[in-house]
Amino acid sequence: MATLRVPLLNHTVRFDESGDVYLAPAGVIFALTNARNQMYIVMAFPTGSDVGLEVSFEIPADYVGTPKIVCKGILDGTPANTLAFGAKQVSVAASEAGDVAYETEDLANNSTWTGYADEDMFELSITLTPASAYVAGDEVLLSFYRDDSVDNTTFDFSLSQLFFEYNNA
Repeated sequence: MATLRVPLLNHTVRFDESGDVYLAPAGVIFALTNARNQMYIVMAFPTGSDVGLEVSFEIPADYVGTPKIVCKGILDGTPANTLAFGAKQVSVAASEAGDVAYETEDLANNSTWTGYADEDMFELSITLTPASAYVAGDEVLLSFYRDDSVDNTTFDFSLSQLFFEYNNA
């Protein structure tokens, strides 16, 4: 058994309508020497409501275990407060209605910043708790966001990657 990651930043990604989530090249948002044209999804710090994106993906045929969402990106400020992310999802099988409400949100945050500084790479995982077990081939509709109810940082987060992490059979 191995732990695998499926990239989620694909053609199904849609940013929320806040205007606080957008694409920007690294050379514009950071003083980076390398990867000046690498694109990031900037997620501004929330100021009264969650900000994020939605994506869909298929549960892999070899899926078993505990599902997680993993985000990676670069901090655009000196960490001092709590950076928090949330995920809401619903799993839909063939011939099931997709027009249903998201399930209860799952959250993860970091308020312990030992070793982190401005423009450092950061990774955080959210363990998903679906109401019923994921089944291979099901489509998952996912909302991923900075959680305004917990996040009290004052800097943007530049998302570089988003993954579905699972163990294989």
